[in-house]
Amino acid sequence: MSMKKDFLKEVTSYINEHSMISPGDSAVLGVSGGADSVCLLRVLVDYGVKVKVVHINHMIRGEEADRDEQFVTALCEKLGVECKVYREDIPKMAREQHFTEEEAGRIFRYRCFEKEADAPETKIAIAHNKDDLAETVLYNLIRGSSLLGLAGIKPVRGRIIRPLLTTSRSDIEEYLNEIGQDYMTDSTNLEPEYARNKIRLSVMPLLKEINEGAADHLVEIAKDAFKLGDEIKKEAGSENKDKEDASDNEIKIESLKSLTTLAQGELVLSTLENVCGRRKDITRDHIQLVLGLADMETGKSVSLPYGMTAQRSYDKIVIAKSDEKELEDDAPVKVKGSIETSIYPYDKNVSISKKEYTKMIDYDKINSALVLRTPGPDDFIVVDGRGGTKKLSRYFTHAKVERNERLSFPVVADGDEIVWIVGLRLSERYKVEDSTKRVMEIRYVSEDIKEI
Repeated sequence: MSMKKDFLKEVTSYINEHSMISPGDSAVLGVSGGADSVCLLRVLVDYGVKVKVVHINHMIRGEEADRDEQFVTALCEKLGVECKVYREDIPKMAREQHFTEEEAGRIFRYRCFEKEADAPETKIAIAHNKDDLAETVLYNLIRGSSLLGLAGIKPVRGRIIRPLLTTSRSDIEEYLNEIGQDYMTDSTNLEPEYARNKIRLSVMPLLKEINEGAADHLVEIAKDAFKLGDEIKKEAGSENKDKEDASDNEIKIESLKSLTTLAQGELVLSTLENVCGRRKDITRDHIQLVLGLADMETGKSVSLPYGMTAQRSYDKIVIAKSDEKELEDDAPVKVKGSIETSIYPYDKNVSISKKEYTKMIDYDKINSALVLRTPGPDDFIVVDGRGGTKKLSRYFTHAKVERNERLSFPVVADGDEIVWIVGLRLSERYKVEDSTKRVMEIRYVSEDIKEI
């Protein structure tokens, strides 16, 4: 049997295993011109799927991007496949909406896929492969993922399907060579500046030197985590669903305590996702803060990412957007920039940063969770070693901050207590001392600021 037949048999078997799509069904497929998406186009056409191709010109790579666009449109014409091309200035979108270029590109791509997949039954096919899955598992592990986060990329999510998820990049390229199909190479995939590219270009080759089956083993871990995740989600979902009076932003304490440890974490995470619409950047520490409220008295609260707060209210924990309570003005003010944090052990050899937009604090003095936001009416900061405090509004007056700048001034907060008035002052209470055991380094990042 030829490599082509073996390859197609393997991919179609995986498609059938997960009930992804059938011959005669419709699918929107993103095709960049690279090996993976070109391969999936040829496979789906061969399989009898009615394919509509979407190509995105991100306007990042100049002539190279134009070359890819021409290649994809020519290939679709040759195959008799409909092709829709979108052009978008992704760097501009990233700057205006405060995303990385990678995030902005992904958001725009999926927006286009959803637009073109206008019928509810139309699938959206993505060409992630086995190597992408292995790299994602490793990336999630390095970032501090939970056990369930090791599931990485799912084969099916709603109407999104990934038929090549257990097919290696080398097999994809070998298949294309056998059928005489050329493809384009995106030069940005060879640049080590991006974290994922570092894993692809440097880390994975080293792991394969140690064990040739490294990628396969990572994929097996992902499969196990995926199965375990399904079981845990069923447990967490069914328990809270049994409580008829539980809203999407509430967690019943009784329900929470009846679950296994992993299911408790999933229930908290899914509730936070209901409120803010995402799971990204919600860490194990944030989940533990919410879980801790189950053993506290009514009224206790913690601050969470994306302007959320969690508060103990009698027999339940309520998750809400904190900006609903903190802003006096009717119109919400968007915070400028973002913060990056890292935590590590402290000893006297650690050099304390004196940079204007990079500060170090005693990590163990944090009461809830740090959040970058705009000022609220009850904010205060500790201004001396004896614990004396000053209202933030009064501090702004003494520091001669213009009134029109105060509403949007970035602050790092621990509840109502200000840890750092960015660029102005660090709270005395959070400063590193001889007794400090762990430090958190906080770096403020904004397109308006370039810190050396």
